[in-house]
Amino acid sequence: MTLVERIKETAKNKKGWNLKTTAEKSGIGTNSIYKWKTQTPQADKLASVAKTLGVSVDYLLGKNDNLPSNMTKVNKNDLVSIPVIGTIKAGVDGIAFEEELGTEFATVNDLDTTFEYFWLKVQGDSMVGDGIFENDYALIKKTIEFNNNDICAVIVDGEEGTLKHVTKTKDSIILTASNPEYSPRFFTGKEMNKILIAGKLIQTKRKY
Repeated sequence: MTLVERIKETAKNKKGWNLKTTAEKSGIGTNSIYKWKTQTPQADKLASVAKTLGVSVDYLLGKNDNLPSNMTKVNKNDLVSIPVIGTIKAGVDGIAFEEELGTEFATVNDLDTTFEYFWLKVQGDSMVGDGIFENDYALIKKTIEFNNNDICAVIVDGEEGTLKHVTKTKDSIILTASNPEYSPRFFTGKEMNKILIAGKLIQTKRKY
């Protein structure tokens, strides 16, 4: 792995940055990192990049393969490809997937392989209080089982699904956003039949 490839990988995994952003955050010229593909970097500029990324210069140079404390090596055999869905609705047999947007990976250790999973591309800002923003990817375990206040993918009245905190009692279902601009939605009696739990949120992912 070259120096630039190592910087690119570290920046993406540790900070979610590309090379341009890494250069800007490090206070060096945008073209500097790209020149390192063929030129030896100045020591002070390389040190600035390493400090910004929270790693050692030796790590970027490949002299020390110890990963930063919040990074973990992942074996490609431990990765599972899972479909990304833009929209979920109620279908004849339960959930209908629409707008299939390719696939994303999850690690085996994060999954219970007795269940099915899908990534749901988040729309809207109703869950920003939980750090879930528009265009994030939400990993959903297909299940109707959940604990009160869990975040679930919910389909309301057969239409487009949404992420909400769900609280269920004998007589009601409450869907609660984490953005205070949105009021909780209450469903009682027969209205409870309008709610279909598509699955439970496991994790989120953001791309830059």
